[in-house]
Amino acid sequence: MELTTPNLKRCVKSENKRWHVVIVGGGFGGLRAAQGLKSAPVDVTLIDRRNYHLFQPLLYQVATGSLSPGEISAPLRQRVQPPEKYPRASG
Repeated sequence: MELTTPNLKRCVKSENKRWHVVIVGGGFGGLRAAQGLKSAPVDVTLIDRRNYHLFQPLLYQVATGSLSPGEISAPLRQRVQPPEKYPRASG
């Protein structure tokens, strides 16, 4: 399956307004969609009940002690955008 970006030129209402895409789920599909829309002229919000992505095929190796939990999970924020784009807390 190949991720394709729709023709956003004909979808945009005006040059001042941007579309807001909401992706529900931070699994493989949600991450792929968010990464595919990085260069598109849209605002992207990724919603998931957890703040990390877990690579479940290696979960058994954590159970046996071969890997640590940190080796099969990564924060969603880190997977989707580079650290320089994180919002900064003021104060």
